[in-house]
Amino acid sequence: MAKNDGKAATKRKGILERLAGKNESEAGERAPLATKMLKEQHDEVRSLFKEYEGSGEGAHATRKKLIDEACQKLEVHAELEERIFYPACRELEDEDARKMVGESLEEHLIVKRLIQELKGLKGTDEKFESKATVLKESVEHHAGEEEKDLFPEAEKEFDDDRLRELGGEMEALKTRLTSGRKAPKASAGRAARV
Repeated sequence: MAKNDGKAATKRKGILERLAGKNESEAGERAPLATKMLKEQHDEVRSLFKEYEGSGEGAHATRKKLIDEACQKLEVHAELEERIFYPACRELEDEDARKMVGESLEEHLIVKRLIQELKGLKGTDEKFESKATVLKESVEHHAGEEEKDLFPEAEKEFDDDRLRELGGEMEALKTRLTSGRKAPKASAGRAARV
């Protein structure tokens, strides 16, 4: 009887291990591919810029709100790239892709400077429109280059497991970064600008 109990325990353990392995595998499959996640973030910001363009020059409060939202998304996006995606891309064999990482970091500095300057401006400030336009153009150029050159190289050299691993790390960091934001302050700021 003890032998049967041992076999049953082994069989249960095997089932549990298989189930645990299946859950880990499923969790890995649920994590987005890093490049897909970053592309979706690019598209979200592009959509905000498109709304901004369509809102009309007299809609100062709306335009300020849209740029503020784009800036928040860009700050998080830059952190994800700088802390997780770019370090991984420095391991790529393609020399041009590795050089692009350095170039991308420099472009991030320009975008971050514009974001800080825009935060200090009201939607009615005469410099606001110019800086918002330069931000839009800089981001669209940067995102376009990444999608055309860096992302395809990462997808070529990294397998899906590695891209999902990076995507999972970026999702976790994004959650930490966005959960620390104070919603009441943002709401009060939006109300004050309307």
